[in-house]
Amino acid sequence: MIVPSTVRNFGKVGDALPIPDLIRIQRQAYERFLQENVEPAKRKNEGLEGLLRETFPIESYAGDVLLNYVDYELGKPRYSPEECRELKLTYGKPLRVRIQLTRKETGETIEEGIYLGDIPIMLGGGEFIINGATRVIVSQLHRSPGVDFVVESQQADRPLHAARVIPERGSWIEINVTKRELLAVRIDQSSKMPATTFLRALDAKYSSDVDIIKTFYKTKSISAGQLKAGMVAAEPVVDPETGEELLAAGAQIAEAINKIQGSSVKQVQIIEKVTDSLILNTMAEDTARSHEEALLKIYTRLRPGNPPQLEKA
Repeated sequence: MIVPSTVRNFGKVGDALPIPDLIRIQRQAYERFLQENVEPAKRKNEGLEGLLRETFPIESYAGDVLLNYVDYELGKPRYSPEECRELKLTYGKPLRVRIQLTRKETGETIEEGIYLGDIPIMLGGGEFIINGATRVIVSQLHRSPGVDFVVESQQADRPLHAARVIPERGSWIEINVTKRELLAVRIDQSSKMPATTFLRALDAKYSSDVDIIKTFYKTKSISAGQLKAGMVAAEPVVDPETGEELLAAGAQIAEAINKIQGSSVKQVQIIEKVTDSLILNTMAEDTARSHEEALLKIYTRLRPGNPPQLEKA
């Protein structure tokens, strides 16, 4: 193959604009992520520095030991880029993080550098060497965080609505109305669960059925003699003499109207007006009955291989 020593351009039309640095965005973004040439005390709370600050401090389950993050440093690569290509290795630098361990009882503090692994390093052309192969960053559009409302399909005369909660970072939450007129929630790619289970897990103030009913419906108290078949109980109906629960919260009064009126119950708390039974239908399918139970059910769905532990949930 003959390689010319001199290249002549016979074109008459020049470039309208100079070719810009096409990899400047990727290179500068990775430099901001690492902040390698910035002093630890002057690093901004972004990139790798921001990730470590967000992760720490870490406290033990017993609350007697605390791990605090101090700073990090990047060492020198063990192999050159050519050696990484030949040996099928990843070209990177060792990441060492300085951690401070504190025992609360004694006040003893131990500070030590810990090796966390090698972090890939970008070469001058904007590429990485991963397992001996050259890889580049492909820019992608990021879905804007927020809430999207859609009508998924039409079921008879009733549209089935859905909402997607898209965070800036973290799990996506999808809420939709099913064909059985239930409100279902899906976290990422997990299976659907009743929306009331998710609501109970969010806050202990939605722990019981009564709490959820009073959140979505107006309630009132009427005498037992005024009960009608179409009414819905807002609280459990309990016989004050025997302590027997005659009717559960959210159940139709028709199921036990004769039993209630024949007991010593004087007043019954009911839902004032049921315009939509979506929440009541969902509660009937929900097997969780407390904040703790809901947390464990969601944890087992998201971590099916791990034993359920309330502290981790």
